[in-house]
Amino acid sequence: MRAKKGKMVKIKEQVMGARSELDVFLTPGSVAVVGATERPGAWGSFIMRGLLSLSYPGKIYPVNRQADQVSGIHAYKDIRQIKAPIDLAVLAIPEEFVEEAITSCGQKKVKGITIITAGFAETSQAGRERQERLAGLARSYGIRLLGPNVSGTFNLHAGFNASPAPADNLLPTPIAAACQGGYAFYDILSSGWSRGLGVGKFIHTGNECDLTVTDFLEHLGHDPEVKAIVMYIETIRDGRRFMDVARAVTKTKPVVVYKGGRTPGSARAASSHTGALSGKKEVYEGLFRQSGIITSPVMELLLPLGHALIERPPIRGKRVAIITMGGSWGVALSDALEEVGLAVPELSLGLQKALRSVGMPPRASTRNPVDFGASGLFISVDTPVALSREILSSGEVDALIVHGIGRPGMHAEDTPDEVRFFLDIEKQQIQGLNALEKEIGLPVLIGSHYNPWESQVVCDVNKQGIRIYNRLYETAQLLSLMHGQWRQRQDRG
Repeated sequence: MRAKKGKMVKIKEQVMGARSELDVFLTPGSVAVVGATERPGAWGSFIMRGLLSLSYPGKIYPVNRQADQVSGIHAYKDIRQIKAPIDLAVLAIPEEFVEEAITSCGQKKVKGITIITAGFAETSQAGRERQERLAGLARSYGIRLLGPNVSGTFNLHAGFNASPAPADNLLPTPIAAACQGGYAFYDILSSGWSRGLGVGKFIHTGNECDLTVTDFLEHLGHDPEVKAIVMYIETIRDGRRFMDVARAVTKTKPVVVYKGGRTPGSARAASSHTGALSGKKEVYEGLFRQSGIITSPVMELLLPLGHALIERPPIRGKRVAIITMGGSWGVALSDALEEVGLAVPELSLGLQKALRSVGMPPRASTRNPVDFGASGLFISVDTPVALSREILSSGEVDALIVHGIGRPGMHAEDTPDEVRFFLDIEKQQIQGLNALEKEIGLPVLIGSHYNPWESQVVCDVNKQGIRIYNRLYETAQLLSLMHGQWRQRQDRG
């Protein structure tokens, strides 16, 4: 028994050691930027600007052979000239100098290296061989490598941004991202910012000559600051280990993956992007399903789905009710929901009668969808919430969509009082519906055709942290995928 216990302790120490090795890429105490510069458009400039864009508490050391200072900070000719210990080195230098820089980092006893530089396995077999030599060289010094061909990492909870991502478009949410691609995800972050979508931690793994998305999936799975993980993946280098790690992580937090390289054309693109060998679509779908991972059908759903899985109650069945401000929106929503496998059932006569008693007139449909606009009650603060409470408390549905709230137009100083009056009513309606979700424990998705830049109502409630969905098929897919995740968890016990 003693021997077995000692063995378990040793394994635990090894796991904890591996985790601490990866901490250096997200919470380093010091960073040396090799190739730091102020030259516009250079990666050394992007990384320096990123580090200085937040309140990073650690030390920043620019390394530049020609400059005495970079961004007002004293610069060193060689990383070995820095007297203080260096946790992380970010290499933003031409490919021919990378091997020399790794040697210098090894002699300096740097803990981790992020290689921004491209031109390795993604370009040719010779590039792949050079990449393997870099990995072997780093191993000889006990250094972990991220990359090459990456754009960096950030941890907004620690004020750390070693990436080109604009700090003004980042939100420190409890979602983390581990991606084999970077630029597209930065676009998603920037566009999602206006809707309150974002990730607090981001890792771009690139060509993965050493550390892989699997390593960071495991690392983030143990991170108490992370409640959900989203991933962009082109290839998996060790399927068995990935499955074991994913099965463990998905027991405690949702993991959403968009798999790139599913078609011949995209597989060819992935090969020239990160040197990835994508494999068959069906194999990956089976791997993800068995691992408890939710597969996003499109890349643009990664952030909305990640947020929905930690913000909304689970949807335990397929029955969805719709309340809409326009009959045609109700028809289109019904199409979208049923085309992704959900149901829009007709409400019972008893429930329809209850809706009439709330105030719905005979001319307005109460069958499902419920046409609130036709009722003439859209200027009532309380009626939408009362209708929704009746529907959600009936036991006849598993989720509710209320669509059409949020008038177009942004307000100015000369906005008429009548328009402001409607603004206040709609905001109170949305706030009441949002509170109802928490009260009853079923998903209530509030929809508007307009985004925060097109509707003052949507803009204002968005700032309050209330999420508004402005695309019908996105709303339908989110509910369908949320239901799929709930069923997966039930099947796994």
